[in-house]
Amino acid sequence: MKISSNKDSSIFVIAFVITLILTGCSNADTKTNSQSAGTATASSAAGQTADNGQKLKDAPDFTLNNMDGEPFTLSEHEDEVVVLNVWATWCPPCRKEIPDFIEIQKEMRDEDVLFVGVSVDKEGWEVVKPFAKKYGINYPLVVDDGTISQKYGPFRGIPTTFIINKKGKVEYVAPGMVNREALQPALKKLANR
Repeated sequence: MKISSNKDSSIFVIAFVITLILTGCSNADTKTNSQSAGTATASSAAGQTADNGQKLKDAPDFTLNNMDGEPFTLSEHEDEVVVLNVWATWCPPCRKEIPDFIEIQKEMRDEDVLFVGVSVDKEGWEVVKPFAKKYGINYPLVVDDGTISQKYGPFRGIPTTFIINKKGKVEYVAPGMVNREALQPALKKLANR
Protein backbone atom coordinates (compact mmCIF):
# COMPACT_ATOMS: atom_id res chain seq x y z
CA MET A 1 0.00 0.00 0.00
CA LYS A 2 1.37 3.40 -0.96
CA ILE A 3 1.52 5.91 1.88
CA SER A 4 1.87 9.61 1.06
CA SER A 5 3.89 12.06 3.09
CA ASN A 6 0.76 14.21 3.38
CA LYS A 7 -0.81 13.74 6.87
CA ASP A 8 -4.43 13.64 5.63
CA SER A 9 -3.53 11.19 2.91
CA SER A 10 -1.69 8.99 5.42
CA ILE A 11 -4.73 8.86 7.70
CA PHE A 12 -6.94 7.95 4.71
CA VAL A 13 -4.55 5.20 3.62
CA ILE A 14 -4.30 3.73 7.15
CA ALA A 15 -8.09 3.72 7.52
CA PHE A 16 -8.37 2.20 4.02
CA VAL A 17 -5.97 -0.63 4.92
CA ILE A 18 -7.70 -1.38 8.24
CA THR A 19 -11.09 -1.50 6.52
CA LEU A 20 -9.78 -3.79 3.83
CA ILE A 21 -8.09 -6.18 6.23
CA LEU A 22 -11.32 -6.58 8.18
CA THR A 23 -13.38 -7.51 5.10
CA GLY A 24 -12.87 -10.46 2.80
CA CYS A 25 -13.02 -14.22 2.45
CA SER A 26 -10.11 -15.90 4.23
CA ASN A 27 -8.00 -18.68 2.76
CA ALA A 28 -9.93 -21.08 4.96
CA ASP A 29 -13.02 -20.02 3.00
CA THR A 30 -11.48 -20.02 -0.46
CA LYS A 31 -11.92 -22.84 -2.92
CA THR A 32 -8.67 -22.21 -4.83
CA ASN A 33 -5.14 -23.57 -4.79
CA SER A 34 -3.24 -20.31 -4.35
CA GLN A 35 0.21 -21.70 -3.67
CA SER A 36 2.50 -19.08 -5.15
CA ALA A 37 5.31 -16.62 -4.67
CA GLY A 38 4.34 -13.16 -3.43
CA THR A 39 5.43 -10.70 -6.07
CA ALA A 40 2.99 -7.82 -6.20
CA THR A 41 3.60 -5.27 -3.51
CA ALA A 42 4.03 -1.53 -3.77
CA SER A 43 7.58 -1.60 -2.48
CA SER A 44 10.84 -2.73 -4.11
CA ALA A 45 12.00 -3.23 -7.70
CA ALA A 46 13.49 -0.66 -10.02
CA GLY A 47 11.54 2.10 -11.68
CA GLN A 48 8.95 4.60 -10.59
CA THR A 49 8.73 5.65 -6.95
CA ALA A 50 5.72 6.28 -4.74
CA ASP A 51 5.09 9.62 -3.01
CA ASN A 52 6.94 8.32 0.05
CA GLY A 53 10.04 7.45 -2.00
CA GLN A 54 9.45 3.69 -2.11
CA LYS A 55 10.17 2.05 -5.45
CA LEU A 56 7.16 0.51 -7.13
CA LYS A 57 7.23 -3.04 -8.44
CA ASP A 58 6.34 -3.93 -12.02
CA ALA A 59 2.93 -5.58 -12.32
CA PRO A 60 3.62 -9.12 -13.58
CA ASP A 61 2.37 -9.50 -17.13
CA PHE A 62 -0.06 -12.26 -18.07
CA THR A 63 -2.31 -13.38 -20.89
CA LEU A 64 -5.59 -15.17 -20.17
CA ASN A 65 -8.70 -15.57 -22.30
CA ASN A 66 -11.64 -13.29 -21.60
CA MET A 67 -15.29 -14.30 -21.57
CA ASP A 68 -15.45 -14.14 -25.40
CA GLY A 69 -12.44 -16.46 -25.71
CA GLU A 70 -10.17 -13.61 -26.82
CA PRO A 71 -6.76 -13.17 -25.19
CA PHE A 72 -6.45 -10.42 -22.58
CA THR A 73 -2.83 -9.33 -22.05
CA LEU A 74 -2.12 -6.94 -19.19
CA SER A 75 0.89 -5.26 -20.85
CA GLU A 76 -1.34 -4.13 -23.73
CA HIS A 77 -3.03 -1.77 -21.26
CA GLU A 78 -0.12 0.48 -20.33
CA ASP A 79 -1.21 4.12 -20.35
CA GLU A 80 -4.32 3.00 -18.44
CA VAL A 81 -4.92 2.66 -14.71
CA VAL A 82 -5.81 -1.01 -14.25
CA VAL A 83 -7.80 -2.25 -11.28
CA LEU A 84 -7.02 -5.98 -11.14
CA ASN A 85 -9.57 -7.60 -8.84
CA VAL A 86 -9.17 -11.23 -7.75
CA TRP A 87 -12.58 -12.62 -6.81
CA ALA A 88 -14.99 -15.58 -6.91
CA THR A 89 -18.71 -15.93 -7.56
CA TRP A 90 -19.30 -17.62 -4.18
CA CYS A 91 -17.54 -14.90 -2.12
CA PRO A 92 -20.02 -12.48 -0.41
CA PRO A 93 -17.61 -9.50 -0.14
CA CYS A 94 -16.70 -9.99 -3.81
CA ARG A 95 -20.35 -9.82 -4.80
CA LYS A 96 -20.87 -6.74 -2.66
CA GLU A 97 -18.06 -4.70 -4.28
CA ILE A 98 -18.91 -5.54 -7.92
CA PRO A 99 -21.77 -2.98 -8.27
CA ASP A 100 -19.36 -0.20 -7.23
CA PHE A 101 -16.82 -1.46 -9.76
CA ILE A 102 -19.47 -1.43 -12.50
CA GLU A 103 -20.43 2.17 -11.67
CA ILE A 104 -16.84 3.41 -11.41
CA GLN A 105 -16.00 1.69 -14.71
CA LYS A 106 -18.91 3.55 -16.39
CA GLU A 107 -17.82 6.87 -14.91
CA MET A 108 -14.06 6.59 -15.40
CA ARG A 109 -13.59 4.60 -18.63
CA ASP A 110 -12.99 7.83 -20.55
CA GLU A 111 -10.28 8.68 -17.99
CA ASP A 112 -8.34 5.52 -18.99
CA VAL A 113 -9.36 3.47 -15.96
CA LEU A 114 -9.95 -0.22 -16.66
CA PHE A 115 -11.26 -2.80 -14.22
CA VAL A 116 -10.29 -6.42 -14.84
CA GLY A 117 -11.89 -9.22 -12.85
CA VAL A 118 -9.85 -12.38 -12.24
CA SER A 119 -12.10 -15.22 -11.14
CA VAL A 120 -10.57 -17.99 -9.04
CA ASP A 121 -13.67 -20.19 -9.32
CA LYS A 122 -12.65 -23.83 -9.86
CA GLU A 123 -15.71 -24.32 -12.07
CA GLY A 124 -14.40 -21.58 -14.40
CA TRP A 125 -16.57 -20.08 -17.09
CA GLU A 126 -19.42 -22.46 -16.24
CA VAL A 127 -20.22 -20.30 -13.20
CA VAL A 128 -18.56 -17.02 -14.19
CA LYS A 129 -20.49 -16.39 -17.44
CA PRO A 130 -23.99 -16.62 -15.90
CA PHE A 131 -22.81 -14.56 -12.91
CA ALA A 132 -21.40 -11.83 -15.20
CA LYS A 133 -24.64 -11.66 -17.18
CA LYS A 134 -26.79 -11.53 -14.04
CA TYR A 135 -24.73 -8.68 -12.56
CA GLY A 136 -24.23 -6.84 -15.87
CA ILE A 137 -20.46 -6.71 -15.48
CA ASN A 138 -19.11 -4.14 -17.94
CA TYR A 139 -15.39 -4.83 -17.72
CA PRO A 140 -13.16 -7.70 -18.87
CA LEU A 141 -13.22 -10.93 -16.90
CA VAL A 142 -10.67 -13.74 -17.02
CA VAL A 143 -10.50 -17.04 -15.17
CA ASP A 144 -7.26 -17.81 -13.37
CA ASP A 145 -5.57 -20.99 -14.55
CA GLY A 146 -2.95 -20.64 -11.79
CA THR A 147 -1.06 -17.85 -13.57
CA ILE A 148 -2.41 -15.00 -11.42
CA SER A 149 -2.09 -16.97 -8.19
CA GLN A 150 1.51 -17.75 -9.06
CA LYS A 151 2.48 -14.23 -10.17
CA TYR A 152 0.45 -12.16 -7.71
CA GLY A 153 -0.15 -14.47 -4.74
CA PRO A 154 -0.26 -15.98 -2.29
CA PHE A 155 -3.59 -14.47 -1.34
CA ARG A 156 -4.57 -14.43 2.32
CA GLY A 157 -8.13 -14.16 1.13
CA ILE A 158 -10.32 -12.76 -1.56
CA PRO A 159 -11.23 -10.33 -2.81
CA THR A 160 -7.79 -8.85 -3.33
CA THR A 161 -7.35 -5.82 -5.57
CA PHE A 162 -4.20 -4.55 -7.26
CA ILE A 163 -4.17 -1.02 -8.63
CA ILE A 164 -1.65 -0.66 -11.45
CA ASN A 165 -0.60 2.76 -12.68
CA LYS A 166 -0.22 3.91 -16.29
CA LYS A 167 3.43 2.84 -16.34
CA GLY A 168 2.61 -0.75 -15.36
CA LYS A 169 3.67 -0.42 -11.70
CA VAL A 170 1.67 -1.71 -8.72
CA GLU A 171 0.63 1.36 -6.73
CA TYR A 172 -1.74 -0.26 -4.23
CA VAL A 173 -2.55 -3.75 -2.99
CA ALA A 174 -5.90 -3.97 -1.22
CA PRO A 175 -6.72 -7.23 0.57
CA GLY A 176 -10.43 -7.48 1.29
CA MET A 177 -13.49 -5.67 0.03
CA VAL A 178 -13.06 -2.25 -1.57
CA ASN A 179 -15.83 0.32 -1.80
CA ARG A 180 -16.33 3.37 -3.99
CA GLU A 181 -15.44 5.87 -1.25
CA ALA A 182 -12.04 4.26 -0.73
CA LEU A 183 -11.25 3.41 -4.34
CA GLN A 184 -12.41 6.29 -6.52
CA PRO A 185 -10.17 9.05 -5.03
CA ALA A 186 -7.07 6.88 -5.57
CA LEU A 187 -8.12 6.15 -9.15
CA LYS A 188 -8.74 9.84 -9.89
CA LYS A 189 -5.29 10.71 -8.58
CA LEU A 190 -3.62 8.05 -10.73
CA ALA A 191 -5.71 8.87 -13.81
CA ASN A 192 -4.64 12.52 -13.59
CA ARG A 193 -0.97 11.70 -13.14
